[in-house]
Amino acid sequence: MNPAALCLSTFMGCFVGALVPLVNTELLVLAMSAAAPPSLALPLVLLAAGGQMLGKAMLYGAARGALYLPVGRISAQVATVAGKLEGRRNLSGGLLFISAASGLPPFYFTTIAAGLVRISFARFLLFGMGGRTLRFAAVIAFPQLIKSLL
Repeated sequence: MNPAALCLSTFMGCFVGALVPLVNTELLVLAMSAAAPPSLALPLVLLAAGGQMLGKAMLYGAARGALYLPVGRISAQVATVAGKLEGRRNLSGGLLFISAASGLPPFYFTTIAAGLVRISFARFLLFGMGGRTLRFAAVIAFPQLIKSLL
């Protein structure tokens, strides 16, 4: 596959996966890494994390009320979560980082919660990007390591 197509597919797939939780971005990134030469490993990490964070920034903005995303039944779930989180702004950068890096709790819901409790966007972006970069670096390293051993 052409390097530009690998890069664009990685970015766009991760962007879509950030908004649609049923899209498994890790499998996409794993496949892209397996098809990529070692010289594309770092760009793929950054593009995967960047695509994810662009999508998550839209979710964060929607949760803050800055954007409207026509997401159907998720709107009702966001309202339910907002009711439970009202008055709780103590989500820490550590929780954002852990969620972004490990997926526990799911970063999709942590993103919405961060917007609802109005964590600063800079804090959300910093810790989220750090965690996502670490996560995708691990995913991309695996096929690259296997290819180097063969």
